[in-house]
Amino acid sequence: MADQVTSYIPLVEPASLEDLSQISNELKLGIAEHENKDYLEVVNGWLKSCDGLRLIEEETVPVLYPRIPGVKPARKDNPYNAWATKVTIKGEDSGLLAGKTVAIKDNVFVAGTLLTNGSKIWEGYTPEFDGTVVTRILQAGGTILGKSTCENQCCSGNSFTSASGPVLNPADQTRSAGGSSSGSAVLIAAGEVDMAIGGDQGGSIRLPSSWCGCVGLKPTFGLVPVTGSLGLEPSIDYLGPMASNVTDVAKLLEVIAGYDGGRDHRQNPHVTIPKYSHLLKGDLTGVKLGYVKEGYEHATPGVKSAMADVINLMTNCGAVVEEVSIPLHLQCSPLFTISLTSQHHTMIECNGQPPGYNELYSVSAMQHFKQAFKSRAHDLSPTVKAMSLFGEYLKRKDGSMLVGRAMNCRPVLRRAYNDVLEKYDALIMPTIPFVATKLPPAELTPAEFEKHTLFNTGNTAPFNLSGHPALTINIGTALPEDADPMKLDDAVKLPVGLQIVCKHYEEVKLLDIAFGVEKIIAQGSKSSS
Repeated sequence: MADQVTSYIPLVEPASLEDLSQISNELKLGIAEHENKDYLEVVNGWLKSCDGLRLIEEETVPVLYPRIPGVKPARKDNPYNAWATKVTIKGEDSGLLAGKTVAIKDNVFVAGTLLTNGSKIWEGYTPEFDGTVVTRILQAGGTILGKSTCENQCCSGNSFTSASGPVLNPADQTRSAGGSSSGSAVLIAAGEVDMAIGGDQGGSIRLPSSWCGCVGLKPTFGLVPVTGSLGLEPSIDYLGPMASNVTDVAKLLEVIAGYDGGRDHRQNPHVTIPKYSHLLKGDLTGVKLGYVKEGYEHATPGVKSAMADVINLMTNCGAVVEEVSIPLHLQCSPLFTISLTSQHHTMIECNGQPPGYNELYSVSAMQHFKQAFKSRAHDLSPTVKAMSLFGEYLKRKDGSMLVGRAMNCRPVLRRAYNDVLEKYDALIMPTIPFVATKLPPAELTPAEFEKHTLFNTGNTAPFNLSGHPALTINIGTALPEDADPMKLDDAVKLPVGLQIVCKHYEEVKLLDIAFGVEKIIAQGSKSSS
């Protein structure tokens, strides 16, 4: 009887004349009063048609591996605040990742485990299915140990914005770990996991990997499915592998890359995934590298010195390194700024997932955000609030034409990089032109908060826009610029990352170059000791 009654409850309550009159006035549709009943009949007819959704089965994703709900570890067991949740999920007994432990960034779905996305607004949400990358890791024999802390709504290149508090850099706990995949990088650097999944919308895999001394790869756009994750905007969203070494990054990429059966609309179904980890040779002989002037000319002396050292090692091993100039690399920041409008549209107006794409939608996540936003929008971070104001203002004043113009500029940016990559195997530059900065004070004005969140993405964000694969690898350490000149002997040297960029879908070449860099740095360390 209850089912029969339920079947008569509409999915969306019928519209009233007052509802449509208000919408008509807001949109300035010019509907005459005597036409209102006609439009009401049409709209309510369409709403009634929507009730037919009940008769069609939605696609669901089965949860393949048992687990119990995770728990937030005690502070004593979480000294860097890098864990959002601890949960052990054992995968297959054999596979490429057998014996490997993995952390999952807390914007990726792990069924039955709370997801916070670094924000109070997601408190209480538990996904009902695993993200595709999670399932693939478990199928390959990996063991997931939990969810890693991420920055608030993934909107920070720093590591102080998470609702659970700042994530601390293991090299110096007074300094930033980088963001937004802050916890993933820290857990690797601290030796708590072998590898991790990160997300990258402006550098969020590469920034913390650089500042924590890890290897992190933002793959070619669409190579790794983002199904079952929260992003910022579909054209800049990436998931990718992070680890302490290139081989493990290659293994993890080999597992998570590839077509997801149409669940991620951004993917090319015809891409074949190589056995990345089997193709690592590390021979730099004859490899041509373009050292991007615009990417290093503003670097600090310590970072420039570390770059000079690794370039010297590479040339001694037969690589050819030449300075190249790509003016658009520095000039493309307006393209990323304008994308904040689209991020507002995706995150706020569309409850995290824009309509109209042939992909798997997480309706429960959309429902949660819609309700939470109504009751606690005040809990959004200052950066997300500023993004919302900016996005809404531009939409009202400009009608999204700036967004269209910025999107039309992206092919020009891609060509600027590709033109140079026709002559070189890869581009190189510092991942970040300075080492980890001090964590900011707890009390910040909104303007100060924003200033501390998006200040380190100049060399990373352009490749989110262009779609090129980009990897960071540690090449040494440097003193911070704010080190006390009277206490340099006591100052902690901090990791420096080298960013390597290749053509689209050239991850095999990219990983092999990084493997060569890793080998020569290891050999240099042995000879110096």
